Amino acid sequence: MKNPWRKCWLSLIAQPMALVATFAHAGADSARQCERVFAVESYASTGTAPAGSACNTFVGLSADTGVSCYWEFSFRNDAAVLLADALWSEITGCRAGTQSEPDQRVNHPDSYDLKELTAGRDVYRVSVKDKGGQNRTLVFVRFERLGEVDSN
Repeated sequence: MKNPWRKCWLSLIAQPMALVATFAHAGADSARQCERVFAVESYASTGTAPAGSACNTFVGLSADTGVSCYWEFSFRNDAAVLLADALWSEITGCRAGTQSEPDQRVNHPDSYDLKELTAGRDVYRVSVKDKGGQNRTLVFVRFERLGEVDSN
């Protein structure tokens, strides 16, 4: 004789397991979606740059610290704009903050386009810089942690 509860019992066990798998997969997707943001933020301690980029750390005058990374393309290559858009989407999707007004575009061989997001003491910038004299276009992503303000 078949047990009618067996199918119901298996269903009750399988549903939560499927839910856990779904959330684990969603968490992994979220981490992958923010992979370049994490890499830039942690570059100073790990030395691991986002794929295809060259990065440097910096210390500003007001104890600001940060990382600047760039990707190089041939002059005015459409892939540069696509990467900049993807980086900006990643930053705004992974970090909540206030976006600055768009910079005024400059239309000459050495032009640039800059977007900025401020999240507490953290500032994220994505820029595209056309370098006509060098016949290349650079895409920069910059992460900066503003120094503590002295209240004395």
